[in-house]
Amino acid sequence: MASLAEKIYMDLMARGKDIETARRWRHLTMKFEVCCGTKRKYDRDDVIRYLCCLREQGYRQSSIDVMLRPVKLLAQLQGWNFPRLAMPKVRDGDVSRPVLSHEEVCLMIRRGKEVLSNRELAYLALSTTFGLRREELSGLGRIDGKVTVDTVKGGPVTTHLVPDEIKPYLAGYKRTGVGYMSFVFRRIIRKLGITLPRENYGWHAIRRALATELVSTDVSLLNLLRFMRWSDASLKGEFGMLAIYAKRNQEEIDMSIFKVHPFLPIWSEGGK
Repeated sequence: MASLAEKIYMDLMARGKDIETARRWRHLTMKFEVCCGTKRKYDRDDVIRYLCCLREQGYRQSSIDVMLRPVKLLAQLQGWNFPRLAMPKVRDGDVSRPVLSHEEVCLMIRRGKEVLSNRELAYLALSTTFGLRREELSGLGRIDGKVTVDTVKGGPVTTHLVPDEIKPYLAGYKRTGVGYMSFVFRRIIRKLGITLPRENYGWHAIRRALATELVSTDVSLLNLLRFMRWSDASLKGEFGMLAIYAKRNQEEIDMSIFKVHPFLPIWSEGGK
């Protein structure tokens, strides 16, 4: 008899979902099983227990929302009602959004070439090039001349070109758990001898740094939003029907971004 995680995987594949998405949801379902055990039907207490586990592990609300999606599908498959839970409402002004400066990211790259392991360099190269979220960075598939990114946050699955500047640094890439990616970031910071003002800095601080730098260039804003893999809902909010009807050629988008990319030239400095 197939496990719950395998049922989720097969259901998504049968619906025609991307295989990387199906694998990720299978992994998340396994986390739920580890926390709550394997049952014919779960209930509100099980979901509450899972939420407690996730919060104790330090996951943010946005990540928790994503990790609950396979549980909602599991509820449909098993025929039980997923409970309505009042999630905390946070005002925009209360949210701390740490961002690294251009100089700090460039320093990370230059020092990183000297002191980081091959695996850490691969994570740093991918993060500074594509602004990958922690969830995206942990679960990439095969990397050759292209890399496919599943946003897991409502945005489109996107296949990016891999620029020549970072290709020598990607051989050490390995898939890993989402939580481990936060540990890797902190370990990289320690190795680089960088002191950050707050503990809540992570890979997203590099993503914000990249977006901040690209906004100041003459690249198309629509292309920028698509390069950063924001969801269709975000695009339609800014561009209306243009986001739906505008032709999407990801290779052309990537090439236009690479021409003005703030961090790619640093990766090519002096070689590896």
